[in-house]
Amino acid sequence: MQELKSIQGFLQQVTSAFAGVVDIEIGVISRDLEVIAGSGYFEKEVGAIYDEGCMTHRILSSPGDDSIFVENTAHAVCCNECHYAGQCDVLAFMMQPITFNGIKIGTISLLALNEQHRRKLLNHYEKMQDFLNKLNNMIYISFNEKKMEARVTSLMNQFKDVINSVNEGIIAINLQGSIANINKAAGELLGLEEKLKQGHHIKTLFPDFNLDQMIANSEVDNEQYYSRELVYNGPERKNLRLYYNVTLMYEEGRVSGAVISFKRREEVEEMANRILKANTKSTFSGIVGTSTEIISIKNKMQLVAATDSTILIRGETGTGKSIFARAIHEESPRYNNPFVAISCAAIPAPLLESELFGYEEGAFTGARKGGKPGKFELAHGGTIFLDEIGDMPLEFQVKLLNVIENKTIARIGGVSFRDVDVRIIAATNRDLDSMINDGKFREDLYYRINVIPFTLPVLRERRDDILLLMHHFLDYYSGHLEKRIVGFREDAREALLAYPWPGNVRELENAVEYAVNIEADSRITRNSLPEKVLKYFSDSGVEGPEDLDTLEIRAIKAALLKYGRSTHGKEKAASALGISRATLYRKLKAINVDVS
Repeated sequence: MQELKSIQGFLQQVTSAFAGVVDIEIGVISRDLEVIAGSGYFEKEVGAIYDEGCMTHRILSSPGDDSIFVENTAHAVCCNECHYAGQCDVLAFMMQPITFNGIKIGTISLLALNEQHRRKLLNHYEKMQDFLNKLNNMIYISFNEKKMEARVTSLMNQFKDVINSVNEGIIAINLQGSIANINKAAGELLGLEEKLKQGHHIKTLFPDFNLDQMIANSEVDNEQYYSRELVYNGPERKNLRLYYNVTLMYEEGRVSGAVISFKRREEVEEMANRILKANTKSTFSGIVGTSTEIISIKNKMQLVAATDSTILIRGETGTGKSIFARAIHEESPRYNNPFVAISCAAIPAPLLESELFGYEEGAFTGARKGGKPGKFELAHGGTIFLDEIGDMPLEFQVKLLNVIENKTIARIGGVSFRDVDVRIIAATNRDLDSMINDGKFREDLYYRINVIPFTLPVLRERRDDILLLMHHFLDYYSGHLEKRIVGFREDAREALLAYPWPGNVRELENAVEYAVNIEADSRITRNSLPEKVLKYFSDSGVEGPEDLDTLEIRAIKAALLKYGRSTHGKEKAASALGISRATLYRKLKAINVDVS
């Protein structure tokens, strides 16, 4: 390969210029043993190819990057062994290999062809050595720039291919509004001839497009131009309705042009409908946790999700009761129908009946004309989630019991009953057994809702999941808040792992969100954590490292159990743990776990 030949013109200029300055000849030979550039006598040698008996071949084939200095070629052993011994005009020389990315790609030499030059090499050895080093470095930089230029050209060609491959129309314009570039999809969508694609003003396509006004509006009130609508009338297309976005382009802080992207209105509406119908599911696979307790609960909930049996989810505040309830619905046969949630604690007692069962027109002062359906009606065919059912007023509990038993509701002010087909999932953080003993919760209602009970573990009982949750929330809030934070410093991890989390997962989420807002570094530091976490850590005198190592090992094993030990599984496990795959392999070796 002739890497140096790609910068041959530059090398010839450099050798000629610097040879005159130092008054010593310079020669550059490639690893193919071709003279690439030279001054004086060696300029005539450019293009000549030496055989493997030359000194350049010896340097390139030997290990190491050391330079060679021969002060007298007539007595040097290396020169006596050279194929050109007795034929060479060089009296003394200093030679260095030229390396790029650890590979020798040639040599550069200072060459004395007379006694005066030889003495200069001897008397100013260190200066000449330094000069040769700097010259070598200059060649490296130039070659690197040439490689970079080729890489940029390649990337630009790839970028053009990508732009042309998308099915969205894209037009780039300069500050004067002239079309600088237009992709294939735009040309086909607008039915443009080749001669209209570039150089024309944007107003020839969109007469109402006003870039100056857009720039002015963005500077005054930061107005954004997204999902705007326009009508295109061209030679081949009439009344073509488009949705378009405009992104202003900047150079050195000033607007230099804009990129317009657009789609047919029908395509956008079709895409929106698909997204709305999909109604992104919150399934069990989306619930973060690999601890034994969480895996067991998810497995059992998946088994009962396919039935219509009533479920009661118990757990402290912040354990994720509503998330599990939603996952049950999404993995049930009712997933295409509504999931309606209501907090029994958030609705005042006098309004609870109208919220759950609805009302007829004229049922009371202020009643909406035509009446209003309640949550049970809205959930017909789907699932109703009665959160904080332990806070439901005692006098209302009997009405709920009747609905559960009869599967009918009557609106307030109504005279007829309406059938409702709903699955009931209830949740509470209260001790319902104690409330029954105290007469605050009906025993018959309790048995109706406690058909399939689940109790969610508190976070302090599943500490294996804390690391996973920490990184899960970090990824979410870093993206949501547009901050580049990639992990936690050791001191922050110790504090978060030591804290008991009385508010459970919700409190941990809040703590991470707080830290992401405060942190100015690329990793969360202890000083960015909430005050109560810091105070607990400092007051408790917790020894972090030992607990941290234990939790890390358990978290790693739990992640491997969830994602598997294949290469792909280990990549997913490392991602979930917030570490690189190499770090995961190193930790596995440290705890004597097979990494193959």
